[in-house]
This record gives sequence, structure tokens and C-alpha cells, in this order.
Amino acid sequence: MSKSMDDPNHIAFNLLRTRVRQAMSDNKWKSLAITSPTPGCGKTMVTLNLAFSLSRNPGLKTVVVDLDLRRPSIAPTLNIEPDRSIAQYLLERADDARDCFVQADENLVLGLNSGHTPASSELLQAPRMLELFKYIDRELSPEIVLFDLPPMKSSDDALGFLPRVDTSLLVVASGTTTTAEVDECELQMSELDKLLGIVLNKCEDAQAEDYYY
Repeated sequence: MSKSMDDPNHIAFNLLRTRVRQAMSDNKWKSLAITSPTPGCGKTMVTLNLAFSLSRNPGLKTVVVDLDLRRPSIAPTLNIEPDRSIAQYLLERADDARDCFVQADENLVLGLNSGHTPASSELLQAPRMLELFKYIDRELSPEIVLFDLPPMKSSDDALGFLPRVDTSLLVVASGTTTTAEVDECELQMSELDKLLGIVLNKCEDAQAEDYYY
């Protein structure tokens, strides 16, 4: 991750941050989903690095929500053990949504998950999800919300959730993701009018401008 400004990768994510902010501001958007065609593309790392870059801006409160209920990665990546998980809240096993969130930095709040949750697609489309949205908007008051979604070809979770957000990014891995996979996912997201752009990840020789197109 490039949380440190000493990491040269922060330039690429600052560029991504600026383009995302401009597009979302122009359209008065607030929620952004991040997904990938398949596992291993680095969508969670992109989500976290984008969140770190956004939250470095004074007054730009950023909330990240891990909605990869089958294989949550944010808490393990940051070595955090949440008291309660988003899945428990959606399953009505946690009454208070605030127990699922941690303040990671002054402008950064994380909604965490742990373990594997079956029937994840149904949970992501359940009425309880609307209550989670209300809590985030009312109690956390973010400028931008990032949702880390499962890969699109692993289940119908991401496709079912996309109508709930303003827009989304598709993370693809250089040398791994096929053109057919990109085309299929891009078409599905475009048909929903939810595709903001594509992030090319894991490209060793990429310049900053190659990370978003």
C-alpha cells in the first residue's frame, strides 16, 4: 500500500484520486463501488490506496465499506480485528451499525468484515442494507463512500449491488485479466450506467497516467 507519501506509487493514486473527485463532483455523486473481473486483481489494495489518498485532503471525510462478504480482505490486510462485522449487522446479529466501523484516521472510517458469509448476494440486496446506508449518511457524514465489492465473475453479488451506488471502477490486472473478461464486465457495468472507468493494476512499467483510462 502507498499510505506513505515516500512511496512513489502515491503519485498514481493521487492522479486517480483527482480524476475520481472531479468526475464525482461534476455529477454530484457520493458513492463509488470498486470491483474486478476475477480474484487476484488487487481491487482491495486499490480501494485502500485510493481511500488513503482521498483522506489526506483536509475536510474530505472518506468511508470504506468491505462488502466482499465471502472473502473480506480489508481487516486482514490492515491487521484489524473488528468487534462486529458488516455481515453480522446485515444478518441482524448486531443491533448497532457503529460497532462495525473503526476510525482509522482523522478523515478515514472503515466498515469491516471477517469470515465467510453464505447467501451474500441476498444480504447485499436486503432492506437491512438500506439501514446501513442511512447510518453511514446520517452518523458518519462522509464526502465519499467506497465499497469494496466481490469480483464480478465469482458471483452475482457485485452486479446485484451496483444499482445502489452512483458509479464504479473496474480493476484489472496486467498480464492476468483477459480482454474477454474486461469486455464482459465493462458491458455489464455500462448497461447499468455505473462504469466510471477502468484501473490497470499490477503493471510494473506503468506510468502514473496508465492507472486510469
